[in-house]
Amino acid sequence: MVSHVDVFEDRGTEDSTSSSGPSADRGRVVRHRLTPAEAAGAFALAKACAEAYPNAHDEGFLADVPVLAHDLPPSVRRAANAARLDDRKHAFVVSGNTVEPWLEPTPAIWREADTAASGPYGFLLVLYAALLGDPIGWGTQQDGRIVTDVLPVRGLEHSLVSASSERELGWHTEDAFSESRADHVGLFCLRDRGDIPTTLSCADPASLPQDVVRVLAQKRFTIHPDPSHSSAADTRHNREKVALLSGPGDAPVLRIDRDFTVADEDDPEAVRAMEALIEHLDGNTYEVVLGAGDVCFIDNRNVVHGRRPFRARFDGKDRWLKRVNVVTDLRRTRAERPSATSRVVG
Repeated sequence: MVSHVDVFEDRGTEDSTSSSGPSADRGRVVRHRLTPAEAAGAFALAKACAEAYPNAHDEGFLADVPVLAHDLPPSVRRAANAARLDDRKHAFVVSGNTVEPWLEPTPAIWREADTAASGPYGFLLVLYAALLGDPIGWGTQQDGRIVTDVLPVRGLEHSLVSASSERELGWHTEDAFSESRADHVGLFCLRDRGDIPTTLSCADPASLPQDVVRVLAQKRFTIHPDPSHSSAADTRHNREKVALLSGPGDAPVLRIDRDFTVADEDDPEAVRAMEALIEHLDGNTYEVVLGAGDVCFIDNRNVVHGRRPFRARFDGKDRWLKRVNVVTDLRRTRAERPSATSRVVG
């Protein structure tokens, strides 16, 4: 079953609980809407950062951003703090950001996406991210950039990565293969042609057979890096078996990638449990549409996310998002970062 959820337009943080479906947690997407004055102030702060630092990946900016974020509007800081403490939310959306009309055409590939006009939005995304934790990047993904870009790429229409378009992007925990995976995945929608839904789904252990939950909580599954990471990711990360569900029953932690998680064929109990979880998540899937100016932080512990297919036109007006990974405890990623000041994993 699939439902469509329109997140609340209210200023402030509220649960969207109107969706029907098998899971009581469906629709826990919360929105904070900026006033025009607040949006202008937030963007002015981002532009000042763009003038003071070479780029949003700069180590000096990343060291300073938790303090700089104190200059964001108080209302969004309060809303982000409430979202940070909510261990059952699915996503936190800051809407009302203004995307200037002189934004460059959507690039043909991510290597061309660090543009002059889009640069301040990368800074603004990191400023918002700092209200939830610390941004990180991956040495095996988009040259280790902290702010990466999501856009359709010609030739990858049917791939299994976010550069696809005509093929649905299967739901997944972001970077599920790694212990250093993000707690939140931030998406800043700069351009969206039509309604191209992001999909979310959650696990409700109470509605799964308890013998299935027991198996899912055991380290009997393998998760491989997706192709958006370079081949180095497979050699840098041990392929130790992991559990797909953990944490308390009322706030379960989910870890799975629909296309890259496997259970051994000689472990039929694990195979059946994973099949049951996939069916459960498929049934709990719902849609959230992000428009230009929406900044969405998906809770990477509580939900999996994906994207519906669409027809890219490659005419400079296609969907374009800036993306950042955020961890609430930077120290836990230290073993995979080359230094204490680096935010790049791997």
